[in-house]
Amino acid sequence: MSIQIIIAEDHPLVLAGIQFLLMDHKPDAVITSTTDFRKTIAMLEKQKFDLLIMDINLPGGDKVGMVHSVRLKQPDIPILVCSSYDEQLYALPFLKAGANGYISKTAINDDFTQAVDKVLSGQTYASAEVMQNAFRQLFNAKGSEESATDKLSERELEVAQLLVKGVPAKSIGEQLNLSPSSVSIYKSKIFEKLGVENVIQLTTYFELNG
Repeated sequence: MSIQIIIAEDHPLVLAGIQFLLMDHKPDAVITSTTDFRKTIAMLEKQKFDLLIMDINLPGGDKVGMVHSVRLKQPDIPILVCSSYDEQLYALPFLKAGANGYISKTAINDDFTQAVDKVLSGQTYASAEVMQNAFRQLFNAKGSEESATDKLSERELEVAQLLVKGVPAKSIGEQLNLSPSSVSIYKSKIFEKLGVENVIQLTTYFELNG
């Protein structure tokens, strides 16, 4: 019996690459593709699939929330997230949300086929680097996971929230009655505590962890 695979990917070249790898690795697979999340959900309502390979940044989607929406339509479908987004920031939130695997679009072909095989067999797939990060978080956890609110002081949280909103450092200092050097120090402390390197990553952290 053929394997029914649906690919949700809106970049034609990436889609073609995934299809090529799948046809070579699973020649008996029947492959369906969609270019936005609404169409993906519509297909899941009409037909049973054995595997969903899904990008994160799909038109009509809402990142982590897409996993829940898929589960409402087909609770047991294996979901392999395939994305160019930083796996160290996105892999664990998606796996925690219920995805079966996360692979970077920069991964080598063999890693991709291994990821497909693992999620089809009921296992979880993530890169070795992601797994190391997961263990590090587990052993460093203090009883339970900490949100940004738990990790930052009240003033650090105020500065972080303004940074995420795109407020310039000078304006942050004026709003919070801080000198430019104090704002810079707070910014460095925030980045260090949350393990981020820039405001883009800080914004992503708040989106995923609150």
